[in-house]
Amino acid sequence: MKLICLAMLLFLWVSPMSTTSSKTVVRIKRQAMEYACQTQRRPLQRAFGIIPIPELNQKKESSGGILGGIFGAGQALVSNVVNLVGIRILDVKLPDLNVKLVPKVGMQVSVDTHIHISGNLLVLGAIELKLAAGVLADVQVSKTSRGVPIMAVSACKSILGDIDITVGGLGLLRPVIRAIQGHIHAILGERLCVSFSNTFLGFNANFGLVAEKNSISKDLGLQYTLQKPPVVAGDYMDMDMDAEYTVHEQVVEFPTGSQEFTLPPGAGNKDAMVNMGFSQDYFSSLFVAFLSSGGFNLEILSTHIRCRYPQPRPVNVNIVLSQTPVVTIRTNQIIVQISPNVEMSVVLPNSRYEHLFTINVEASLVASLDIKGGKLKTSVSLQGDLKLVFASVSFLKRTCKPSLLSGYMRTVFEKAYLIQINEALSVGVSLPSLPNIHYIHQVVEIEKNYVVMSCDVQYSK
Repeated sequence: MKLICLAMLLFLWVSPMSTTSSKTVVRIKRQAMEYACQTQRRPLQRAFGIIPIPELNQKKESSGGILGGIFGAGQALVSNVVNLVGIRILDVKLPDLNVKLVPKVGMQVSVDTHIHISGNLLVLGAIELKLAAGVLADVQVSKTSRGVPIMAVSACKSILGDIDITVGGLGLLRPVIRAIQGHIHAILGERLCVSFSNTFLGFNANFGLVAEKNSISKDLGLQYTLQKPPVVAGDYMDMDMDAEYTVHEQVVEFPTGSQEFTLPPGAGNKDAMVNMGFSQDYFSSLFVAFLSSGGFNLEILSTHIRCRYPQPRPVNVNIVLSQTPVVTIRTNQIIVQISPNVEMSVVLPNSRYEHLFTINVEASLVASLDIKGGKLKTSVSLQGDLKLVFASVSFLKRTCKPSLLSGYMRTVFEKAYLIQINEALSVGVSLPSLPNIHYIHQVVEIEKNYVVMSCDVQYSK
């Protein structure tokens, strides 16, 4: 038993935990859902407006005829034909469209509509029909096996009111009215829900683009996928998204020791349409991805060195970051600790390099965040002093001390290395979004262990 426990401990010790994805939570408020649905007004109007309504050809038994005694034939017509042809929808108005969020259901969408219909009635000619109708639908947002968000109408019912029928100012008998009303209700009662479902299923094409791979640079890519079905809580829906980076089409792995990330209730701006939370792992994976793509390595020709060589020779500085940056998120501050190796060599006349020394530099960076064009952009600046430790020395071993190089190294970092890092980071990383939906009024808050961006959304064609 002791051997088994020892083996398990050794396994954990030699196999650090790693992952290929990091966590962000997109919290969508009811207002944002309603705004998104409002953008579907015109598609809904068009869908309702092209609903085909077949002709009505039905016999009605009546002692009063089609018209109440008109033309003096009211008592003579016993077996009359209700023949309504050329039926089409002239106009559709949507005076009201509302969205509610219901736990375990998803979205509950209600649509009020006014429909204007025309047709021709045998003998009497043109007829106009006007009615109010409502559609109440439950819309679920789930995910595919590939982690793509998908929308489905799980329940739908139509509520149709009485029909206002006009025939050249004349009134129709109740049996005829009932026949026409029953026909229109039967057709629209089913097809309004079908048209509603088809329109909202059109969202899925856009949802598919959320999980498309975004190209950050020539070699670096980012893909968001839905980790689990969205959860409705109160007046918002949380979508847990995984961010996965690739370098040269290979998935980037990074060590993780963080706990499962959830965005606390009340995080961000309560009045914002969207609050997007970024975990500490999100930023760790961001820096690891840029590190893996070579963005944190730098080689420069530095100033000349005069001693030891008869003629001043240029010095080559090669900065390589091989260790994973350590990200710590404190209130109002993101700290990134890096430990690159700096190798300095002198360039000889025959273009050979002669090693001078290799020094390990521990640097603490402060990260600043900005949101522009739907991208999260990061820049870093130096915080505090550099810590220098020689790894190897081939030049003036007895007199060369790390402290003598502190000023020079700081200049190299500030004037060259950090400029290189910020240039690599300046491309930014795309945020989860839908086509034609833009984030506006963005505000970024840095809390302990996470970052939250609050914003509204704006739709554009």
